Amino acid sequence: MLKKLAVLIAAVVVSAPAFADRGNHRGQRAVVHKPVHVVHRPVHVVHQPVRVVHHYQRPAPRPVYVVERHNHVNPVAFLAGAVIGAAIVHHAVSGY
Repeated sequence: MLKKLAVLIAAVVVSAPAFADRGNHRGQRAVVHKPVHVVHRPVHVVHQPVRVVHHYQRPAPRPVYVVERHNHVNPVAFLAGAVIGAAIVHHAVSGY
């Protein structure tokens, strides 16, 4: 029972940074809201020359062939992996 409690405490300690996020996104610091003074200025429009786009004819793309490959799973290997994984977890949690 003590080992299970130790594993649980270790999991919580490892995941502590995820719980300490406080809703900040991508590591940004919390924003302190201050009153903002907005100054309205007239907008100046600048006209740019029109760009000329030339269209060239290209050869037609090659046809795409789809080949389906089925990855067959060996059920004996799948079951053996599940049993070995369960044995490892049982040994880590219970100690025998």
